[in-house]
Amino acid sequence: RLWITRINAVIRERGVSYSYSRLIHDLYKRQLLLNRKILAQIAILNRNCLYMISNEIIKEVDWKESTRII
Repeated sequence: RLWITRINAVIRERGVSYSYSRLIHDLYKRQLLLNRKILAQIAILNRNCLYMISNEIIKEVDWKESTRII
């Protein structure tokens, strides 16, 4: 549970509407299976790396969802 708290805290610093559960859901949608323990370590040691991962996931998921509307 500490892993979840750490990941959620770092993600919410950058984007208020984005959360841990949304990140994990979007990771699975993109078929990126990352261990939660590793994600927590990335969040602690290299926040910019976690920001890059979450930003790429957000871009990809938003793009795919917007193309379905048409």
